[in-house]
Amino acid sequence: MSCCIDPSSAWSSLATRSRSAELRRQAALAQLRDALLATDRAALAARDPIAEVRCLPQAEWEVAAHLVGAFCYGAVPQIRKTARHLFDAMDGAPTHFARTMRRGELRDRLGDFRYRMTAADDLDRLAFSLGSLHRSHGSLEAAFVATGGEGEIIARLGGYVEAIRGCSPEPLSRGFAYLTPHPASGSAIKRWLLLLRWLVRPDDGADLGLWRAVDCAELIIPLDTHTSRLSRALGLTSRTTVDLQMAREVTAQLATVAPLDPVALDMPLCHLGIARDCLHRYAEAICEGCALRPLCGWAAAKPSRANRKK
Repeated sequence: MSCCIDPSSAWSSLATRSRSAELRRQAALAQLRDALLATDRAALAARDPIAEVRCLPQAEWEVAAHLVGAFCYGAVPQIRKTARHLFDAMDGAPTHFARTMRRGELRDRLGDFRYRMTAADDLDRLAFSLGSLHRSHGSLEAAFVATGGEGEIIARLGGYVEAIRGCSPEPLSRGFAYLTPHPASGSAIKRWLLLLRWLVRPDDGADLGLWRAVDCAELIIPLDTHTSRLSRALGLTSRTTVDLQMAREVTAQLATVAPLDPVALDMPLCHLGIARDCLHRYAEAICEGCALRPLCGWAAAKPSRANRKK
């Protein structure tokens, strides 16, 4: 006697299980969203480089954010120390200084300053370029609109970067190229995307809410060491290379539960690693009470009690 399985019934069962799994995943993503959005963003901002921008009068925020965002790589305390040193050299008024400076003036004030890959001349050239665009267009938002053209946010950002680089006739130095990475490179361009988040998202005690020319739904998450590793652990991407494609994938996943503002979830995710509330591995004292546990691969892979006793 032969046994025959109805193919249509098998496919139907598989589809039902797939739909159920997707519904469970969406519910877990919604839980992730709610947990992250409940975070006190102003408290996070107090421990973030954006705090150095917010210390200045609001009229200075746009230019100041561009400057700080450009060297947001490395340890947060060093980034903040560098920002304070830079703003002191600009007399606490980076917008006025940038608009009126001569090329080399900031470099002379900074002397032998260096922050990792960034030298005094790199910051001088950036400030000079921002000041030139600000004078020509009245604001850096207007410069972004005028130079970025139409189309998707990354293409518009590319036009803006070219405008910043083109304000000085000098050859593109290695240091200035690193400070102003071009989106066409395909890299994660974390610092540009972080700057856009600061400028575009509403003022919530952390982000600044200065630009209206870009919609929050267009933003792409700025991936750093913490957010890229967490994104893989949470199943938001399967990529291992931290690049623009990974950033797009993670943003698309976040957009399924926060379509109007997916990047709102970036800051609390990032600060989990900065504050060492996530160790990028299973740690019972932290993970058992973590709101992200239902999605987290590290929590799912926790060692058994028997193995922990060995």
